[in-house]
Amino acid sequence: MELDEFKAFYQAQFEQVPEKSGPDLEAMLQQRFHSAIERIMRNMLWEVSSALLMMLVLAVLMAIWSSTIFRWVGLGLVVVSIVQVVAFIWQYRQLATRLDQATGSVRNYLQELVDIISRFVKTYYRYCMRSIPVSALVGGALGVYMGITDDRTDPAVAALPAHPGILFLVISLALAISTIIGVYYLLKWYINHAYGRYLNELNHCLSELGHPVN
Repeated sequence: MELDEFKAFYQAQFEQVPEKSGPDLEAMLQQRFHSAIERIMRNMLWEVSSALLMMLVLAVLMAIWSSTIFRWVGLGLVVVSIVQVVAFIWQYRQLATRLDQATGSVRNYLQELVDIISRFVKTYYRYCMRSIPVSALVGGALGVYMGITDDRTDPAVAALPAHPGILFLVISLALAISTIIGVYYLLKWYINHAYGRYLNELNHCLSELGHPVN
């Protein structure tokens, strides 16, 4: 049920039963609030599981594919994944601990949870946006390294043309730029879909409780 529908339903019930009071609305909004938080926490666990699976796949590929370049790239991705897993688990535990400590007023309690999630979403967004140019620079450096060394014994280099022409370079550059742009919009959509829309829902709940929204 959407928030507007919930409000209409609650107001209808309120009119029919005059003895209902503000605490009833707070309790019902708090239930909706916790539902949104549970979805955010579920998505955090999904990302942790995905990162662990990616690390496993990379470890297997690095073991069976004798490419030095790929192994260095794979090792870098594994390190980044470990950092992300630790960060997400820490954030998950912080939210879970605060959920179990429902002290103080309802508004202050919910506002504190929103602040925690808001900081997480902003930090995650900045991390993803900054990782795009960093990845582009690393990819470009690897391309230059492969072109200079031209180590045909490395499977990653051997898969490329021995003497790439202008057309190959133009197509590669176009694909790289398209990938960067595509990843940028995909990450924006994903962060909003997994976390942003639920954060907006939490802020709406706070607004309904008469609390100022940041």
